Amino acid sequence: MIARSVAGIVRIPPRNYCIAVFLIALLLRFGVAAALRDTATFHGPGPAGADAVEFNTLALNLASGNGYAIVPGHPTSFRAPGFPLFLAALYAVSYENYRLVYLALCLLGALTCVLTYAVARRLVPEDIARLAGLLAVVYLPHIYFSTVFLSEILFTFCLALALWFFLLSLQRGSAVLLAAAGAMMGAVALCRPVGLLFLPALGIALWRVPGMTLPRLAARAAVLAAGALVLLAPWAVRNYDVHGRLVLIASNGGSTFYGANNDVVLHDRAYLGSWISTLHLPGRALIDSMPDEISHDAMEWRLGKQWVRDHLAQMPLLSVYKLARYWLPDLSSGNRKFLLMQAVGYTPFAILSVCGLVIALRRIPPAKNPGWLAVHGILAANLLNALLFYGSPRFRDSLTPILMVYAALALAAWMRPARQAR
Repeated sequence: MIARSVAGIVRIPPRNYCIAVFLIALLLRFGVAAALRDTATFHGPGPAGADAVEFNTLALNLASGNGYAIVPGHPTSFRAPGFPLFLAALYAVSYENYRLVYLALCLLGALTCVLTYAVARRLVPEDIARLAGLLAVVYLPHIYFSTVFLSEILFTFCLALALWFFLLSLQRGSAVLLAAAGAMMGAVALCRPVGLLFLPALGIALWRVPGMTLPRLAARAAVLAAGALVLLAPWAVRNYDVHGRLVLIASNGGSTFYGANNDVVLHDRAYLGSWISTLHLPGRALIDSMPDEISHDAMEWRLGKQWVRDHLAQMPLLSVYKLARYWLPDLSSGNRKFLLMQAVGYTPFAILSVCGLVIALRRIPPAKNPGWLAVHGILAANLLNALLFYGSPRFRDSLTPILMVYAALALAAWMRPARQAR
């Protein structure tokens, strides 16, 4: 049944397929947003915590001329600017028009589904690529991103676009496309700084392009980096102007690192491998005594590094907890219906994604395929980020386009024997 459906979908012209995927994904996401939220108002901290509240406050202050500040008159670099800037652009069109924001989030989600197909068809046959696009349409965690004011929906869209540009540049040898990939990866980093780790992954993939020489590799890597710097440099200059010190993207790394490496996340069952605010950790008086935001961040880094040095023997166990948090359904909510929805909506995709990763590594040697090497490298960089900081389903599902390519590969492998058996 599934095999026949996929065969029918493959016969649809690519343009019609993309239009259908976009429209179905858009309607599904907006329907879920309308069911879960009052789209005329901001949803508040309930579904997404302090992150969403601060993103929205930053955007409102930007749009109203109060600068990038949570408290007007106190410019900050605590939050990465990508998503607040996106929201501020919407508020500049129509101030506090939350229906417009929800529509924009749903549009980004739907476009990401189309881009998932576009990325996949550079890596796998057409039928598997179309399957990847369809899986993205119905992937519940990604649908949920379109209902909350969090940076992941924009991050995922920019990542899909960056990866598509990069794969096209590999096939066409285009420096323009490579620069575009770098620029979009800069946008990824402005949404979440982990994007900086993705750039070396793309550089390694360039190194494996057939016939690549060292001078040519250096030139290509410079183009990629220059594209990223076009977006990153202006923000770094702004931060230097505000703080008098170099802050490339955000000044919340210390609170994230210390909040993810401490006794609570090592021993407390509710927080194993996760994160807790440094308000609840030893050394808070030292943190609060710091004179400014950057010193505050530096002290948190210092306390976190000291804890790691003092607990090296326990770090392997904490790493297991972090990886478990990364791959398991979101268990942090106290809402039983949400937990059930997560388990049912995510678990089959998790199994397929892991199986697809294994299939890809076994059947398609990454060292001989730069495109797959880039995909695997981004996943590895994201896992490294989880090990350095903490495991979170949000971090995992921000790689939806990559996960769906893996999942489609596994699903196609399962369907093939069924077709042969007939």
